[in-house]
Amino acid sequence: MNIEHEIIDYLSVHGAVRTTELIETIPDLHKIGRGYSKETLYRRLKQLIESGKIKRLTDDEVGAFGYTDTDGRAEYIDLAIAVERKKHIDALIEGLTKGDLVFQKTAFRDLIRYKEKYRLRPKQLDEIVQLLPEDPEIADYGLQILRMFVSRGIHPENNHDFSKNLHAVLEVFCKEVTIDRKKGNILFLLSANDDHRVIESLKDDIRKIQTRKDSESMVSFYLEAGAAPIIEKNRSELFDFECELRRENKDIPADAVETIRTSAFYELETPLKKSRGGKE
Repeated sequence: MNIEHEIIDYLSVHGAVRTTELIETIPDLHKIGRGYSKETLYRRLKQLIESGKIKRLTDDEVGAFGYTDTDGRAEYIDLAIAVERKKHIDALIEGLTKGDLVFQKTAFRDLIRYKEKYRLRPKQLDEIVQLLPEDPEIADYGLQILRMFVSRGIHPENNHDFSKNLHAVLEVFCKEVTIDRKKGNILFLLSANDDHRVIESLKDDIRKIQTRKDSESMVSFYLEAGAAPIIEKNRSELFDFECELRRENKDIPADAVETIRTSAFYELETPLKKSRGGKE
């Protein structure tokens, strides 16, 4: 692979970056980048820009990608196709507010299609949040997109509406189910928001457990939804809940509480041991 392909591959994965970041990073990625001087890398980059494969972003384009340093001092670049795609994505987000259900569902499918290839700003995520309670299919798409961005550290700006609408979707579209994709994404987002509704949902679902198999599935579901931190944080409440279940002679649900608390503890403890150099 030549250095031009190396640059294009890096931008394909990372999206818009500062030119200086790219020049500093490329030599360390693979052996091919080593031995290239900064002058050579800048020259190859200039050739890619002149060929139309890569584009220098304007301040407006930098802002559209969600970066804040748009005073012209930092130069950003991206693949030309990514810049054009971002304009399409922004138009889709803007169109979501028009109330056309067909447009909304089709737009969300497009957003899912390109989900690894664009970046949304917090205010744009707010537009998705507003639509969550409107339709179960839209909720499913929207929750997938929100989970992807929250995982990257990009959260909706309006946290109040975010929490309120997550609660509404959990109540309206997930009330009769214990395990499904929508609910898993809601629990992930609520857990990331340190929302106690996760614990309330967990207790409700544990009371529905009938068999050991039900218990195993439910424990895995909550842990895969990233609930370990909030489960461990609410250790006292869940301890009391386990005692309550045992007094009611509901040993299988009570064992589920014990199991999920133990699993959550070890999930959080293992990285700590590794960071401290401890043995597992």
